[in-house]
Amino acid sequence: MSISDAQLQKMATYIRSYILRTAEMHGHRNAFFRANARWTHTLNTAQNLKLILEGENAPADVRDVTEVAALFHDIDHYTVQHEYHAARGAETATRFLTKEGYDPAFVKRVAKCVREHDRDLDDNIPIDKQVAELVATLDLECRMVMDADTLDKIGVSNILQAVMSMSSADKRQVVDAARELTSGWPLQRAKLWKALLTTETGKRLGEERFAFYETFLKQVEVEIVMHDPYTEVTSMQEVAPLSST
Repeated sequence: MSISDAQLQKMATYIRSYILRTAEMHGHRNAFFRANARWTHTLNTAQNLKLILEGENAPADVRDVTEVAALFHDIDHYTVQHEYHAARGAETATRFLTKEGYDPAFVKRVAKCVREHDRDLDDNIPIDKQVAELVATLDLECRMVMDADTLDKIGVSNILQAVMSMSSADKRQVVDAARELTSGWPLQRAKLWKALLTTETGKRLGEERFAFYETFLKQVEVEIVMHDPYTEVTSMQEVAPLSST
């Protein structure tokens, strides 16, 4: 089967409204903003997937399955605790696609990709061993959706999300964001996501985005003065009078 643009549009309309409605129903703060951010992430994931599909030379049936799964993958982000959102999302996708009359085998494959896109890491097992296990046991189409999701956590999107989260709490200055971005943990987190990529195309894109991240942070350190070399004037210190001219 081939999924048409009209079919994708109908799914997108349903998913976007579902994300907003559930964010509001479950009382999430700034529900409209958060729902739109989640939808942007969904679009980024779908775009990443297209790059992976091209790189992996995926057949038409895999393209159909994964493109639909990418749209549905975070649909239940706000209805349950994070560790359950993939399983719940698979159920929601199954209900919608079944009601719309899609072939049961197709629906089953989409649901599996949605359900498997998010995996908990075991801190007691090396990352490379966990990734090897995924490669050995998980279908390529599921891993492509997983990689497409992971790629949005590396590079430009990661940087913008970090800056926005830093500025939302209070009126921070540019230097505050610069200090936090270059503190080490944002790059370390991106490095972890890069290590979780499993497809050849995903790994290549991950390396490119991580390299950009490193270059950007180095440039931040070059351009932004992090530490004021001059003593700050306090109310107890004499301040130079303003010129009368």
